[in-house]
Amino acid sequence: MRVKGKRALAAGAAAMATAVVVAAVAKASQENGLAEIAEPLAEGLNPGAHVEQYIAQVVSRLRAIDRDGDGLDRADIDFQRLQGETQERARNIQQILSYDYDGDFRVTRAEIERGAGRDADQRSREAEAMMGLYDADGDGVVTLREAADRERGGRRDRSFDGFLALDPDGDGKLTAVELIARAEQLFKRFDSDGDGTLSKEEYAQIADRVQQIRTARNAPICNLAVLPPDAQLLVFGAYDGQAISSAVIGGQDSETNLIDVTIEPGSRPLYLILTSYESMIWRLRGATGRVHQVVASSLKAAPGGTSASGVTGVSPDKVQIAPAGCPNYFSELGEPDAQRSLASIRSSLQREPDAVFATYSPQGISLPSGQIASARETDAAVPKGFDAATWADAVRYWPAGLVKVEPGQVVSKSKVEKYLVLPSQMGISQLVGSGAVKREKGDVFRVLRPIAHMPPSMGGAHSMTLIFSKGVPVAPGDQGHSCIVNENSGESRGTRCRSSQ
Repeated sequence: MRVKGKRALAAGAAAMATAVVVAAVAKASQENGLAEIAEPLAEGLNPGAHVEQYIAQVVSRLRAIDRDGDGLDRADIDFQRLQGETQERARNIQQILSYDYDGDFRVTRAEIERGAGRDADQRSREAEAMMGLYDADGDGVVTLREAADRERGGRRDRSFDGFLALDPDGDGKLTAVELIARAEQLFKRFDSDGDGTLSKEEYAQIADRVQQIRTARNAPICNLAVLPPDAQLLVFGAYDGQAISSAVIGGQDSETNLIDVTIEPGSRPLYLILTSYESMIWRLRGATGRVHQVVASSLKAAPGGTSASGVTGVSPDKVQIAPAGCPNYFSELGEPDAQRSLASIRSSLQREPDAVFATYSPQGISLPSGQIASARETDAAVPKGFDAATWADAVRYWPAGLVKVEPGQVVSKSKVEKYLVLPSQMGISQLVGSGAVKREKGDVFRVLRPIAHMPPSMGGAHSMTLIFSKGVPVAPGDQGHSCIVNENSGESRGTRCRSSQ
């Protein structure tokens, strides 16, 4: 369910306040010496832990990857990473092969649907998701090469790199003896009464730092563009936007939102990381000459697993479209999604963000200040040719309305094109305005003449009933959770049909 303007403004204000807290917590950790807890030394730090148990757990990680038993070195770490990449490649291939029913080492959408769940909608959604992740060239067939080459966006494991930073003599090898000495020294630092056990009170002093390290270890490492040392690193997370773009990324069954990013005047270069759940076009305006780099990511994937995201307003050489979900989206600071995403960013860029902002569904944001802009339902004028009554339904979900975007101006790694039919209620307003569709009652609509495509995103609260009159073919496209009535065949299909019976 989409939020309205008041919630977006409140979330924006909270985001700006929290951004200050993030920086303050990091500074306090350094002043208290908590930053000295390197990642490898966090293993085994728990309330009630005994020093002997703690040292054993720390050293066991080193021994697990020290292949020659002569001390951990760069070659050991590189091979550990290579093994991880190889295993992940094998898992991708195995997943695709599990749908290869004819044994030709190629998997079609029909094969995925055949092996998916019993429910037709579920089969369609699973097939769509799998093809989006693996079908890199969008030809409707997944090959083993596409499965093997899928850009996972950040499963490279750097957690073992911290071991070499603990090497006391700088010879490039960390032995078990050297590690034991460092672990024992750290434990004694926080075992204030010296009894060899971390009490609950003693552990409470380091609990936040330990949790931060563990979150960072499990967070994916994203292949992000180089961050200049003088650039200001700004991170913004949203679920979706209050406007629909007239251009779509990722195919005609997708929904692409738009968020305005206004760059405020200033001299310091900006490195922006912009994340969303939905497919998103980030429209940069204002003092865009300050922008050194924009990284855009969405959880929604385009074909091949890349983010279904795009950027306008800056040159292509300043834009990086990340793999889907790396960094991951978040819409509220303090929630687990935000912690994981920020851990990925810290590990990937080896730096703390200068400011972090988040809100659920904005019209826009101004940076670096983080001021959130929100639209009201009354702000969006009815576009020419659209039906006013059904437009009122559309702006309940997208109060900023429809924003015209030229596909050729969007920097993206995926195909960008004009919608054949706009998403859900906005598409219905478009079709009713054209005379191709009429409203019968409520959210039941009759299709009077052929339409080019189903309105995308007709799921959940956006579901409806579409009755295709005799002589009118059922349109192609994903029906979502809606009920599609075909008067030519007398058939009805879709989740909504069953729920209304």
